Amino acid sequence: MSKKQALTEFHRGSILAAAERLFAEKGTEKTTMDDIAREAEYSKATLYVYFQSKEEIINAILLSGMVLLKRKLHEAIESQSDWFQAYDAVCQAIVRFYDENPTAYDAATGSIPLSQQNDALQKGIADIRRVNDEIEQELTGFLMRGVDAGAVRTHLPPAETVMLFWSAFSGIIHTAELREPYIQSSLGISREEYLRHGARLLLDSFTRTDA
Repeated sequence: MSKKQALTEFHRGSILAAAERLFAEKGTEKTTMDDIAREAEYSKATLYVYFQSKEEIINAILLSGMVLLKRKLHEAIESQSDWFQAYDAVCQAIVRFYDENPTAYDAATGSIPLSQQNDALQKGIADIRRVNDEIEQELTGFLMRGVDAGAVRTHLPPAETVMLFWSAFSGIIHTAELREPYIQSSLGISREEYLRHGARLLLDSFTRTDA
C-alpha cells in the first residue's frame, strides 16, 4: 500500500468511526453529514472528498461489519473438528461480535440495501451483497457438514435454515441485552446462561434427536 493509499484509508476510517459513534447515539436518521464532519473533526468539504453521501457511509460501515463477522465465523467453524463444539464456537463468536461491535452487528444482520443511485453506491451495494452471500455460503457449508456427520436433519432446506437461525438468534441476543435485569430477577439466570440456553434451544430444533 502506498503512502497516499494509507492516508486515504486512515481518513476514511476516522470518518467511519465517528459516524458509528453518532449512529449508536442518535440513530442513522437523525445523524447528518454536518454531525459526522464535526465528530470526525473534518470540514464538510473534506468529508465529501471521501464519501459522497450519508448512504455511502452507512454502506461502508455495513460492509466493514460484514467482512469482520465473516472472518469471525470462519475462524469459529475451523476451530473445532467436532460439529457440535464448532456450533458452540459459532454462537460464542456471534455474541462476542455483538458485545464488541453492536453497531456493526446491527448493520451486518439488518436489511441489505437494494437501491443503486450512483456508481459509488452501486459498487458498495455489490460488495455488500457479495460478502453477505459468502457468509450464507459459509454457514450453509457448515450446516451440510453437520448433515454429513449425521447431526443435522437432512430434510431441512439449508439456506432457509441459515436465515431462520440468524433471525432467531439475533432476537435472542437483543432480548438478552434489553431485558437483562428481568432475566436475572425473574428467571434467576445470567445473560450468558440465557444466551447459552437459547443457542441450545435452536440447536435442538434442527439436529437429530438421536444424535
